[in-house]
Amino acid sequence: MDKAELLNTLNALAAKYEQHRQYIDKAKAAASKFSSAVVEKVILDHEIKSSQVADEVNPLMPRFAELIAGLEGEKANISASKSTVDEQIAELELRHDIGELDDGDFEAQVADLRNNAAGANDRIAAIDADLAELGGGRDKWINLASPSGHYTPPPPPADELHHAARVDIKEDVSTVFGGGHDGPATVRVPDVQDEIAIETAEVAEDEGDVVSADVQFASAGDLGGDLGGDIVISESVSVAADGDVVVGASEVEIEIGAEVEVRPPVAPAPGTEADAGSRRALLIYQESTAEEQIYPFTNDQLTIGRGRENDIQIKNDSKVSRYHCKLFRRGNNFYIEDIKSSNGTLVNGELITDRRLFGGEEIVVGETYFRFRIME
Repeated sequence: MDKAELLNTLNALAAKYEQHRQYIDKAKAAASKFSSAVVEKVILDHEIKSSQVADEVNPLMPRFAELIAGLEGEKANISASKSTVDEQIAELELRHDIGELDDGDFEAQVADLRNNAAGANDRIAAIDADLAELGGGRDKWINLASPSGHYTPPPPPADELHHAARVDIKEDVSTVFGGGHDGPATVRVPDVQDEIAIETAEVAEDEGDVVSADVQFASAGDLGGDLGGDIVISESVSVAADGDVVVGASEVEIEIGAEVEVRPPVAPAPGTEADAGSRRALLIYQESTAEEQIYPFTNDQLTIGRGRENDIQIKNDSKVSRYHCKLFRRGNNFYIEDIKSSNGTLVNGELITDRRLFGGEEIVVGETYFRFRIME
């Protein structure tokens, strides 16, 4: 998609988005004239529609970043080339003075250099105009969508992602095992006799569950049973029978046979998160189809499964476990956790054990599809 098409698409979608947000504001302003149920229904309708527009716009943002980066690189190259014109003219003057160039050649080459410099200035001016258009369109969308939480920044370059992943792993290891990063961390635990694993056949909750052979789960939660608390180990960390703790492809030492101090999680400092309830969330079944159903997130937890005790009961999907997964609120954020289901829970196509939700994710439970939305 070229610059003109990209901007036209963005401007059209941004206008639709802005209209839906204006309808929401007007509905709120008219709340005293109508019943709360009517007002809520109209607001919810336009919340969903504006979210759908945002889902069309946000995938365009990486293309904006790509075009802007390309133009800035071209401008830098042209500017660097321009800076050598005076030096090139001085070289021609020397060649003219020593008789290598006659007057005609000297004047022609100098004229060419000056014309190229003028052309470079024109190209830089055109690049600046393109950058202003692209940056203005991008910034307009950010300003429109950010207040409602509908703007999704484009992912950083691959090298930045790699660096961030390494930092996250180091922080996880520090949290779980203690100590610094300069040497191997040491954790003292009771004797571990067997590798801690959960086979998929063992997590079937009843005879009706259909077990998928390619789904596996690992857990280290049982370690906390004799310690007076829980040990929380991230998905990238496993504990083997010989006592080795493997983080990714690296190992850290464990001293077997002693005790471990398990500390409770530290509560967030006051004011670090907004009060619970200031953000609303929805789980939408078969969004934008005739079968669409909306499940508002009204409590602190929303459970999904085949059993009738769940908040959302899925009856006709044999791959859904009796208690399959749950969504829950922590502070002002939302999370999803798989409840050791037979066939797992997918978020945006990835098998998860637990995951924070930012809004817009596709959630697959068995073979049933949902869309998660956060409404500000």
